[in-house]
Amino acid sequence: MANFDTARTAAVGANFGVYGVPATVTRPAPDNAPVTCTVINRVEQLQERRPFGGDFQKREGRRVMSFRKSEIATQLPRGTTVVAPERKGGADKTWVIDSVDRVDAYCWHMVVTLAVS
Repeated sequence: MANFDTARTAAVGANFGVYGVPATVTRPAPDNAPVTCTVINRVEQLQERRPFGGDFQKREGRRVMSFRKSEIATQLPRGTTVVAPERKGGADKTWVIDSVDRVDAYCWHMVVTLAVS
């Protein structure tokens, strides 16, 4: 089991090294000290069935950010803000955590929305 954990940790590190972008995470008060980390920012396409004739409606996927548990030890509550670019080299944008997508042994995967300015 230890070999699997070592391999999985290396794979997670490699993914964050390739796809990760720098981010600053600020939880709602009272625990609102900014935390600097690396996140993976992606769009997951929705796979829900549509009614007949609904193929031409505008559909956007959910924006999901992944956070390493080694950098963010506790789950991020709704309303937490994240300042990060969409892609490497892009301009910083402010995102707000809306809900939990899923949690695994190494990462928090959170649904985010673009903050309204």
